[in-house]
Amino acid sequence: MSLAVIGVVFAIGITITLLALIPLYFYLTHGLQPHEKTRVLALCLLIPAMGIALLTNQEIFNAYLVWADQHFQLTFAGYTVPTSWMITIDATLSFSMLVAVAAFFKWYGLKHKEPDELGKMIIGSFFTIAGGLCLYMAALTQGAGKIGLFWPLMFHLLNSIGFACILPVSLALFSKIAPQQINATVIGLYYLAFFAANKIVGRVGQLYSSMDTPTFWLLHVGSAVIGLIAFVLFKMFVSDRMVAGQKVAAA
Repeated sequence: MSLAVIGVVFAIGITITLLALIPLYFYLTHGLQPHEKTRVLALCLLIPAMGIALLTNQEIFNAYLVWADQHFQLTFAGYTVPTSWMITIDATLSFSMLVAVAAFFKWYGLKHKEPDELGKMIIGSFFTIAGGLCLYMAALTQGAGKIGLFWPLMFHLLNSIGFACILPVSLALFSKIAPQQINATVIGLYYLAFFAANKIVGRVGQLYSSMDTPTFWLLHVGSAVIGLIAFVLFKMFVSDRMVAGQKVAAA
């Protein structure tokens, strides 16, 4: 599968999201101050970046289950565990890591400067990348037999930590930066990131049957890397302007 095709897949999801956002942006920002419009624009640009970053997590409910059903070692002592149990494991770890990550940053903040929202999202991206690499290793080392659950469980653990660092934190970022007049509406726009992610997942999932499995999961690692780069760029060039705009509004 050529890189051009993969690029088209990502471009489709981003384009659809931006086409939905452009009229909404002009409608929502009508009558707002210039610094408020800038903050809304920054958040709108962050939405497609998050959509790409969420690809690996959202793929759990699509091609991942097909792969698990076909290739995971799910039979123990003559009993075959339903593939849906992988979703149960993921949900359990996701909740546990939400609590653990929040507790960790609370503890860390007692002695050190706690990372801001984008800083936490960058940290989360590294865990998402590591989780995707676990799936890549599982596919790469499969051999002729079934895949043991070590790499899949490591994926769910690392991806859940990434989830905990990105999802609730990014929602808090939207609530913090959005102008007060349209705060609730902008938070509603936040969920367009899931629309973009699921749109891309639908396209990428179709490649599972035509692409070798290690490359398929390496594609998801690449999406997490794109998300990481986007978050770093926002941290470097956009974050200070958003915070400055927020201070102007509060003054």
